Amino acid sequence: MSEILDLSFLSEVERDLILSVLQRDEELRKADEKRIRRLKNELLEIKRKGAKRGSQRYSDRTCARCQESLGRLTPKTNTCWGCNHLVCRDCRVQESNGTWKCKVCTKEMGP
Repeated sequence: MSEILDLSFLSEVERDLILSVLQRDEELRKADEKRIRRLKNELLEIKRKGAKRGSQRYSDRTCARCQESLGRLTPKTNTCWGCNHLVCRDCRVQESNGTWKCKVCTKEMGP
């Protein structure tokens, strides 16, 4: 699919300009790939830390992300809008519209 283009009609300045744009594009793509890898790793780490292990006993009143006790708070006010898990205040991210999601849903769904 790689086609050789005849760019002989371009001046040296035009070719240099095009080359600099292509190099900048490559740099931006690499930076985006690096950022995406970092975000995926952060998401995996959050999920790993918050995963409930089958070998342990958990209360229904613990945070799905950090396993801390939710105390006497009601499930309705502690349920994530994204995944419907019970989540403590420390594992929430407030949204601009007044609602909130857990850290995992925020990372997965983006802003």
